[in-house]
Amino acid sequence: MSMIRQSGILVRNLAIVVGVAAVLGIVSTQAAAFPGETAQEMIERYGQPSLPTALQTPSVTALRAGKPSSVLVVWFQAKEYQPLSLPMKMEGRVVASFRFDGPAVLRKIERGEQAGTWGDLRCDFENLFTTLSDAQFQEFLKLMEKNWLITKKTPHVDPPYTLYEAISRDGTLKAEFSFRTPGVPSPSANDPYYGGKFPDGNVWIRVQRAG
Repeated sequence: MSMIRQSGILVRNLAIVVGVAAVLGIVSTQAAAFPGETAQEMIERYGQPSLPTALQTPSVTALRAGKPSSVLVVWFQAKEYQPLSLPMKMEGRVVASFRFDGPAVLRKIERGEQAGTWGDLRCDFENLFTTLSDAQFQEFLKLMEKNWLITKKTPHVDPPYTLYEAISRDGTLKAEFSFRTPGVPSPSANDPYYGGKFPDGNVWIRVQRAG
């Protein structure tokens, strides 16, 4: 099962790809979400996140100590998401891991400015959980060919899914994604982040910086 927890750790054994119904379309622009952008930029694109509803700013002591300050942000129904910056739009559940830019937040605090806002969170990696038909997934693979190189393909039998690994052709980003035959039940239906209302997704796509 592939679970992303509050710690931002991805646990492999990726059968729990879940999401909502996908809308697949070819588009002319590539306003994709990429690691490194701020949570505020994603909010401007997808609206207010489902979780969390408010931010808790790390203490000055924690920031000065350089302690990890990861925040998991979830959009249960993100629309027009363009995975891997492909000219394709999908609808699904977006789960992104952010961290506060400690030095920048400290400088704002020292200047007496509002700190610990959505604009102070930088994305480390993003995940999309959605549903695609066989034909739609093949179109996704075809569109990847220009800017991405698939480096590994691992089929699994029980439960049936295929896990892929890829790297952008400029070497700056890496991705993992999985595809499961539509109709195969997801074991994550009771998970509050990945199941519940949308237990039937069959595609998971993750992107982060390489290296």
